[in-house]
Amino acid sequence: MLTVQQRIEDICTLIFEVANGNFDYRIDSTDDDDELNAIIQGVNMLGEELKTSTVSRDFMQSIYKGVIDMLFILNKDLSIRSMNEVACQILQYKEEELKAANIAELLCDPQGELIKYVQAEIAEKGEAHIETCFTTKDRREIPTSINFSQLINNQNEVDGILIIARDITEQKEAERQLILAKEKADAASEAKSRFLFNMSHEIRTPLNGILGFTELLKFTETDETQDEYLELILNAGKNLNRLLNDILDLNKIEQDKLVFEKKNFSIRENITFCLKPYKFLAEEKELTFSFHIDNSVPEYVISDPTRLNQIIINLTNNAIKFTENGSIDVSFTARRLSSSKMVLRGEVTDSGIGIPLEKQALIFESFTQSDESTTRLYGGSGLGLSICKKLTQLMHGDIGIISPPVHQAQGSTFWFEIEMEYTTQSPVVERFELDVSKFKFKEEYNILVVDDSDINLLRAKVTLEHLGAEVTIVNNGKEAIQLVKEADYDLIFMDIQMPVMDGYHAAEVIREEGYDKVIIALSANASRDCIDKCNEKGMNDYLMKPYESVELLNMILKHL
Repeated sequence: MLTVQQRIEDICTLIFEVANGNFDYRIDSTDDDDELNAIIQGVNMLGEELKTSTVSRDFMQSIYKGVIDMLFILNKDLSIRSMNEVACQILQYKEEELKAANIAELLCDPQGELIKYVQAEIAEKGEAHIETCFTTKDRREIPTSINFSQLINNQNEVDGILIIARDITEQKEAERQLILAKEKADAASEAKSRFLFNMSHEIRTPLNGILGFTELLKFTETDETQDEYLELILNAGKNLNRLLNDILDLNKIEQDKLVFEKKNFSIRENITFCLKPYKFLAEEKELTFSFHIDNSVPEYVISDPTRLNQIIINLTNNAIKFTENGSIDVSFTARRLSSSKMVLRGEVTDSGIGIPLEKQALIFESFTQSDESTTRLYGGSGLGLSICKKLTQLMHGDIGIISPPVHQAQGSTFWFEIEMEYTTQSPVVERFELDVSKFKFKEEYNILVVDDSDINLLRAKVTLEHLGAEVTIVNNGKEAIQLVKEADYDLIFMDIQMPVMDGYHAAEVIREEGYDKVIIALSANASRDCIDKCNEKGMNDYLMKPYESVELLNMILKHL
């Protein structure tokens, strides 16, 4: 048993050792509940705390030196307790200058909103993250990503806040360059779209006159040679129009602006009507042409008949173009996905030149053909298959090729699949099978045609008068408004792009003046935005140039 004096001497030694950094030095306490024993336990605990603090301090110092980001330790009031050398270097402050500061003084936060947000986040979650700028001593701003997190001591109490701040100047500059590059790309894309739109309009307007007067010539008495020449002109014009549509559709797809209809129609009737002309084209080349619609294909569906026809026409036209001898066979089947959905599968098989295996992956790319040599026998833009692929994908399907087909020595089978909806409801029939050359209205309609193109005005006037209508023509919307005030018209065909006053404004004013009959937009622009705007301005329907005489007649019969 140690005497009191001996215990006091041991306590003095313990205090001396701990004071000189020997934090592992210990003396044992006794079971006595006296003041000396309490001192021994207290100094032992102090040594343990100092040892832990020293280890932590040394550990933190190594972190301070190793971290390439700015690192701060804050007190709970956000004053700076310590920082690493990187923070001093980047912010250009001395250590003693930063220790005298509050972190809020270094941030670009004039209203104090960020600090309030950080304090609220730390109080709720124990951490926070913001992106802002640090301000250097010479008032430069450095974009920084900052993480705040609480520091917890051994008593599980919040002892401060740790900040790790990364200089993101290069990242922000890269983001800025990406934004600039995107803006330039968007501007270039928009410029391309405007160019295509304007060129399309400029080409479609005279093309409408060419096709229109060619049709009118066919209504007159002509000999066999003249009929053949007129048919060649019509086919060439329709091919040019199809190419324009392909280019514009490709541009819409690239800009994600292609709009699909959801229309109730007879799919069997639609396919038959779509393929009818190609039977004659094939027979002209002395090819056998057949098509078959399986019983699995329902009578009525809900989908976009125009896009379906676009796919069928492209594949069938290609098959005829690339086949010199033999046959073309088109078939359709369907498989049910659910009680309301199905997949339509179409196959177009030909006995033509076929597609080499190494080229089969390329033919669905834009402006690509299997034979790109300058001496190739077959022309074309290389857009058709690319558009078909994009259309089938947008209609939740796919497209592919088998070449040569099963059980054939040569040729190709192009197949496509698209999703559709079943319906048992019969559609409203909007198409009329009419011979325009012999058709006459039962009553005399008074029709106003507004267009800035003299050739298109003349074409419309001759066609409508041939059908038995009384026709008035004017060159701009302002003249049209005046005429509507003076006479009663059963129907107005309104061009959109015109000098003096465009069709949008004219239709709007005419409606405000109380005209409540039919106004039909007549334009070379077929964009969804244009069609929607026509509806907003009070127009009843839309007819795109170039149009065939039967389309003009059908539009009138639809509304009158």
